[in-house]
Amino acid sequence: MFRMEIETGGAAFKDPETGGEDKAFEGIEISRIMRKVAAELREGKESESIMDLNGNKVGYWTREDEE
Repeated sequence: MFRMEIETGGAAFKDPETGGEDKAFEGIEISRIMRKVAAELREGKESESIMDLNGNKVGYWTREDEE
């Protein structure tokens, strides 16, 4: 099983000029995070914290055996 949770309420997910919610900027940051997670999976990691572009912990991912 693979599980990933990302809290998208922080500044890294918002429009940098207005600070308002913006699906495009949110998508850009989520895409960046997913590329990083994919690289960590290829390295053989089983779990890791997720950090946003500003260095804030915004979630985690884990890969575990199903029971």
